[in-house]
Amino acid sequence: MLSFVREALIDAGLAAPQSRLTYNVVLSTGDALSMEVNDPEHGWYHVKASRYRDLSEQFARYCLARARFQTRTPEPLAHVRLGGWSILMAHATDHRSVGAGDLAGAPESSRLGGDLIDFFAVARAHAPADSKEPSHEAFMSEVRTYLSAYPGISPKVLASLATLDRSLLADIPHIPQHGDFVLNNLGRAHGRLLVFDWEDYDATRLAGFDIFMMSLSVAGMNESSARMIQQTEDPSGHPWSFAQDACVTSGLAYSTFRAAVPIYLLTFRYLKQNYGLEIGRRIDQILSRILP
Repeated sequence: MLSFVREALIDAGLAAPQSRLTYNVVLSTGDALSMEVNDPEHGWYHVKASRYRDLSEQFARYCLARARFQTRTPEPLAHVRLGGWSILMAHATDHRSVGAGDLAGAPESSRLGGDLIDFFAVARAHAPADSKEPSHEAFMSEVRTYLSAYPGISPKVLASLATLDRSLLADIPHIPQHGDFVLNNLGRAHGRLLVFDWEDYDATRLAGFDIFMMSLSVAGMNESSARMIQQTEDPSGHPWSFAQDACVTSGLAYSTFRAAVPIYLLTFRYLKQNYGLEIGRRIDQILSRILP
């Protein structure tokens, strides 16, 4: 596989045939391998490789995200197919990880917090002019079709999908979402926010989904945190205190955001369908316990 990665970098003009490359491969529970590849003459690259999925659509999503969010996201460089492998290449970006404490307090109290709110402002700026296509109801119909065929899914989850509140869906703006907006996918460089892993970008336009995923990420990915986010009217003093300002920036009523927590969890369950059984069971457990 590494020989194909090397050939892909050379074919894309990102490495020379004589380059002595070093690789740092990261094992994944998904269906792609991720690695950092260093070419002493050209720098570092982030590479994803899969034998099971065509990553060309992911590459297109990365390119769209780069065009819209500019330096908030690493630059995608090329996608090639070699030896049965689909290989996506991007510039690697030197950065530090973001922790829950970095986002604590009022969003405007730090540059990073301000950048987070600005991220949602940019996302809203790229909302589709026609909010009817695709509709939230059509998207949730896809979710229902997938989960209905999933073995072992809770009857309570299926019942919730059959009785979704259409008026609630109508109150949620249509804004392209990152799709996996969690702490692990945030970084900072020179004090500025960086956002990684755009493979699910615009897979849903349910405004507030990214806000909820980041809120759940900083509060703890469990039933108790999901319930707290759902029930707390004023998030001030909580790890997800940024959520209220983020909702204002997104044109989303905070009460609607809280009411939509089950919808956001169902969406997360659907988008993570390729991430194995463990994460699916975890979200199913949370859903089963917070649904009425």
